[in-house]
Amino acid sequence: MYFEMAKRNLKRHFLRSILALLGIIIGVAAISSLGILGGGLKQGIMENLGSISNYIIIFPNYQNGYTSIDKKDIDRLRILNCKIIPIYASSDYVYIKGKNKRAYANIFGIDKNDIKYLNLGVKVSDTSAAVDTFFSKVNDVSIGNQLEIKNISLRINGIYNSTFLFPDNSLILTAKTYKRFYGNENYSRVILYVKNINDINKIKNETEKILNRNEKKYIILSLNSIINKINDVINKVSYFLMGIGAISLLVAGIGIGNVMLMSVVERTKEIGVMRSLGASKRDIILLFLYEALILGIIGSLIGSFLSLFFGYLIVHYLLKTSLSYYAIVYMIIGTIFGILTSLISALYPAYKAANLDPIKALRNE
Repeated sequence: MYFEMAKRNLKRHFLRSILALLGIIIGVAAISSLGILGGGLKQGIMENLGSISNYIIIFPNYQNGYTSIDKKDIDRLRILNCKIIPIYASSDYVYIKGKNKRAYANIFGIDKNDIKYLNLGVKVSDTSAAVDTFFSKVNDVSIGNQLEIKNISLRINGIYNSTFLFPDNSLILTAKTYKRFYGNENYSRVILYVKNINDINKIKNETEKILNRNEKKYIILSLNSIINKINDVINKVSYFLMGIGAISLLVAGIGIGNVMLMSVVERTKEIGVMRSLGASKRDIILLFLYEALILGIIGSLIGSFLSLFFGYLIVHYLLKTSLSYYAIVYMIIGTIFGILTSLISALYPAYKAANLDPIKALRNE
């Protein structure tokens, strides 16, 4: 009964109801869309950086005068429960055969049996090289093309995505081939591959004790902790943006409260008739809350589905990733906030209507 009466009352002031509904739609869409955007950013980061979360990387501490990693220090790390991957690095010009051009690149040398632990999806032999996607696009080369370093030809055998481990404009050689060209004795960095990600912090602390006991010779970074910090920042930004979206929902709630208060004034005589026929204060309150509930449910559902649509466009075309379960979570959060805002906004008008003096209400013109 209350539901039907609430529908009738909303239809009687259709334009006013639509305006109140629009406020809820915009508020819910803003909250959910901004939440989905934050979730998309996190997922994009995990897709791009999640593959390196099992690594610890060791650099020489240049500020303290160290420019390379001593092999003796690497041998001291053998007691750790992880895979140790020493890496040579330098920069040089590479001649691209068939293109008649030279390109400057970061060149890394890695033991060919260790490359599989780096999650790059490439294999390199002593007569071949792998290049990153940046080098490939800029220099218009692909698998099968020939490079020349110090008059020695190498075939491109693979293309990998740039990561924190290997930056843009880089290529990878086997350690044997690298030393053939550059003859380095010490390494420029060391990567520790930790199979169990839960052991990352423990192994990082043990590495600090082994290498930096007396002096900070090396910078030791846990890539997993960096990713976690980035996610924490994105979470805070997402909550802040959702708070801004909630302001629009607050404005919508004020609009609903205003609609309900105007409705109380216009329906004073109707309320008096209902009270004189035996309607209780509870009945009047329920009637107004049902009206707010209808506006809240309809507006929240429309707003949440609009947020899914806009969220998909932003995440798919701007962030180049895909929606996941987080989108449903933020839709539910937005819907709940929209419905609660509608009900809370209607509490005072409902209370005021329920406490009208029936006799004065009947005399109202």
